[in-house]
Amino acid sequence: MQEIKAILPAKDKWVSLVWQVNDWCNFRCTYCSEWNWAGRNKNDTDIPLIVDTLERIMLHYKAKGYKYFKLYLSGGEPTFWKALIPVVEKFREHAEWPGSCVGINTNFSKPLSWWKDHHHLFEDVVASYHAEWSKDDKYMEVYKFLQDKKNYLCSRIMMHHDHFQQCIDFGDRIKEECDNYMIEYAPVYDELRPSTDPYHYDEPWQMEFFQTNSTVQQQSIPIKKDPSYAWAKVQYEDDTVEPIDTNGIITNGKNFFEGWLCNIHESLHIHPNGKIQQASCGVGPVVGNIVQGEFNTTMSEGVWCPKSHCHCAADFNISKARPEYAKQIR
Repeated sequence: MQEIKAILPAKDKWVSLVWQVNDWCNFRCTYCSEWNWAGRNKNDTDIPLIVDTLERIMLHYKAKGYKYFKLYLSGGEPTFWKALIPVVEKFREHAEWPGSCVGINTNFSKPLSWWKDHHHLFEDVVASYHAEWSKDDKYMEVYKFLQDKKNYLCSRIMMHHDHFQQCIDFGDRIKEECDNYMIEYAPVYDELRPSTDPYHYDEPWQMEFFQTNSTVQQQSIPIKKDPSYAWAKVQYEDDTVEPIDTNGIITNGKNFFEGWLCNIHESLHIHPNGKIQQASCGVGPVVGNIVQGEFNTTMSEGVWCPKSHCHCAADFNISKARPEYAKQIR
C-alpha cells in the first residue's frame, strides 16, 4: 500500500453521528473491556428527551448546509437498547434520502424474528463474530436472511489469537454457504476500550494471514444499492484515489495520523452516559449531553491530531490530511 496523503469526503457536506448507545452486552469477550459491557449507564429513562435532542442536532447541521447524515449505532449491544427504534425512526424523518444511512454494529444475538421486523431501518449492518460467544448456526441464519437486503452487510470476524483457526473456519463457512458476503478479518486490540494499544500476535503465520486476508467479498445476488454509500476516499502520494478500506488501513499499519489536520466538525460521538463529543477518539471538545437534553452549537472546526494512532473506523472517515496538503480539506 502506498503512503496516504489525505482522506477526503466521497460526497458533499455530510456528518456522522457515532453513537455508543449503551455499555451493556450479553457477551463477555476476554479481549473486551468491562467498560463496554457492564451496563453502568442507565440512559433510556427519558426517550422523548433523547429523541428531541437528536432532532435539534440534525436541524443545526441542516441549517449549516449539511445534507447527508450517517447514524452509526454501537454498544455494548445496541439491539437491546430500549430507545433504539424511536431514535432511528426520528433520524430517518429528518435525514435526506437517498444518500443518508443508518448503520448498526451488532453481535447477531437477537433472534431472526427481530431482524425480520426491523431490518428495514438499517442500510448498513456490521455483524461482529466472537469465537468465545457467538452461536454459529444462529449467526448464519440471520446473515443469510440479510444477504440480499442490505446496502452494506459485513461479517467482522474478531481474530482472537487463541481461536484463530476457528475464526478462519467460520469465514470459510460464510463463503461456502452465502451467495453475497463481505468478511473483515479484524485484528483484536490488546483490550477494546477508548484508549488502547495496537494489536500484536505472537505467531508469525497469524500476522502473515492479515497481509493477504484483510477483506474478502462476493456478490452473486443483485442488490439495488445507493451508489453514494461510500463516505470517504483515500488519496495517495501519486494522487490516485480509491474508496476507503478501514480494515485495510489497520492491517497495513497506515492508521498513524499524528500531526495531521483532522476536520472533527464532521463527526459527533455520543457516549453511553449521553456525553456528546466531537470525534470518537476523545480529542474534540464536549458539546452537550443527549440524555440531559443539552447541545452546544459552538464547535471546533478542526484539530492537529495529537494521537499516536487512530483505532476507530468512524474517525478514519473524517477528512484529514498531512500538514503539507492541509489546504485541500480546509
